[in-house]
Amino acid sequence: MREIILSDTKEWIKATAAIQNNIDRVHIMLAWIPPVLGVVKLNVDGSRKDSTGAIGAGGVLRDHLGQWLGGFAVNLGKGKILEAELWGLFFGLKLAVEKQVDDVVIEMDSAIAVKLIQNAEVDNFHPTAGLVSNCKRIMNQFRRVDIQHIYRERNSVADGLATWSHNLDMGYWYLDDSPVWIGNLLTDDSLGVAKTRLINVV
Repeated sequence: MREIILSDTKEWIKATAAIQNNIDRVHIMLAWIPPVLGVVKLNVDGSRKDSTGAIGAGGVLRDHLGQWLGGFAVNLGKGKILEAELWGLFFGLKLAVEKQVDDVVIEMDSAIAVKLIQNAEVDNFHPTAGLVSNCKRIMNQFRRVDIQHIYRERNSVADGLATWSHNLDMGYWYLDDSPVWIGNLLTDDSLGVAKTRLINVV
């Protein structure tokens, strides 16, 4: 509950600052979009508790009907949020390989992580260079792969799993079936239930 309140407070501060700076903002409606037939969608996310520095990640594979093909949550100990995001991608890719996925669309709400993966080369001195390289290596195993940045309103299930990871023992937890508590989020995604987001008008 504390994290939800903190997140909402940050959003309110951003919105208030935008209004004060005379920035035009509009509400948009966002819903999870299933992949086309024959393609699997991988949603991943990272989570960090600012009070403790604890990080975790989670992700889910779903088909064109929004059906759960496999998921995971991983308690990563302590670190930076970018590490959590990239570890989420790493474990999500490993899961897709294990499930013998050929054609995958990856969605993340970390624009920085997506840019690091999309860059042709990452500076070897970058603290996440090794992890980024490993993710790229795994991505080469798919027949076709696409990675996209999305707003978090389209990433609710992965976000929920990443947050839940803080309640688990250290390490990786494979989820053959979806946890009962996440059922409502999965149903909303399958039905195309939209959430609102306030964005700047470009």
